[in-house]
Amino acid sequence: MTTDGSNLPPPPKENVAFGTLPWNLNLPEHHSYIHLTTTPEKGWTIAHYDPKTDSGSLTESSKHYGSTPLRLYPSTTSLNYGTTIWEGLACRRSPTSNKAIVFRPQKNHERFVNGAKAMCLPAPSYELFMKAIQLVLQENAGLIPPAPEIDPETGVPLGGAKLYIRPMLLGSGQQLGLHASPEISLLFFVSPTGSYFQGKAMGGLKLHLERRRSRASRGGTGNVKCCGNYAVTMRPLLDAKEKGFHDNLYLELDTYYNAPEGASSKLQQAILQELSAANVFLVMKTGEIVTPSLKRGTILPGVTRDTVLTLAKEFRDELQPTMAKSISEAGGDGDKVEVVVSERDVRVSDLSDAVEVFVTGTAAEIVPVQSVGTSETPAGELDGDTEESFSVKFPHGESAPGPVTMKLLDMLREVLAEKRSSDATKNWLCDVFSSTEEFRSGGCS
Repeated sequence: MTTDGSNLPPPPKENVAFGTLPWNLNLPEHHSYIHLTTTPEKGWTIAHYDPKTDSGSLTESSKHYGSTPLRLYPSTTSLNYGTTIWEGLACRRSPTSNKAIVFRPQKNHERFVNGAKAMCLPAPSYELFMKAIQLVLQENAGLIPPAPEIDPETGVPLGGAKLYIRPMLLGSGQQLGLHASPEISLLFFVSPTGSYFQGKAMGGLKLHLERRRSRASRGGTGNVKCCGNYAVTMRPLLDAKEKGFHDNLYLELDTYYNAPEGASSKLQQAILQELSAANVFLVMKTGEIVTPSLKRGTILPGVTRDTVLTLAKEFRDELQPTMAKSISEAGGDGDKVEVVVSERDVRVSDLSDAVEVFVTGTAAEIVPVQSVGTSETPAGELDGDTEESFSVKFPHGESAPGPVTMKLLDMLREVLAEKRSSDATKNWLCDVFSSTEEFRSGGCS
């Protein structure tokens, strides 16, 4: 609770234009962060945090971001071997109650545990993870932006800035050999931010279909939120932006180069993965809302991805008229289709039958896509003379989201603002200034 005994956060820091903040590290001179250490043998114990007594070194581990940097040596394991995982969460003020709310941190812990196992790092308990998030937000509560405005016509909250939280787990010990780090660091830091795709909340993205470089392959770590998954996208992302695209849409390259014999188009048969830092959805002219399956182990199980799937299934009947409108405006017979929500292998050919495409992520929320296309490959470069080309512009998304995309975005923002709920959304919202147990269990009351 705050010093006045209420469950509400203090007001936002004065003289900060939260609404214009870029997607970046902002105001670090005003941050504090949490840092704990352990060894692989000890792991995280009740000395770090004891949920029964709500005590431990965690409660005294806060450091000033600007004046207390991490002490890293040249032989630090994570610097040499990339043993770092992280998560991304968002804290917003509710326009309904003014509470400081974190969205579905339970899912982030689930993914954090999976990542820790993949990187040979001891995973923190759910109780430790949640308490650390609660503490770092309470200590930085003045950086939580103001609540979003409400659209007077629709009653739906508009998008706004958020306080982004990044938990990290990394090998911080010194070593030269290729083995698990002798020391582990657990960190939680924050930054107030705007949208990931700054200025593109309504106008759609232009995506480059990347045919030459791979983000992930089967049997790798494409489904782990580790630093290496982002490092491999940086050069392709810069190249795509230089060609006028906003981001890359990656293929499972093995399905492109090793397409079945006799296939009329190898590229059309290739399986889609995701963007550099966002999942992708297609709204098909058949009424299907589809996203690439997690079963291949090559894409991240995004929290917003799971949220959209859940909302689309839970409120399928409410989406029906919106789907009919989307398909009819694209020249189809929308009255004869039913909304179907699925996860499956999505191929390049499916893009040609989509009436809407959008991407999802914690930082991006839901952003429409207006087109997907390849770029010209320089002659003589990596089979440039034989590579297939592809281009599609969708009926919706150029200047505004399509009807289904907009409806799903409204649903998401209504949940975030405590204006929409169901059994499926129970415990999605965690109140930062509630008790430790209430925050852990979720649900705003």
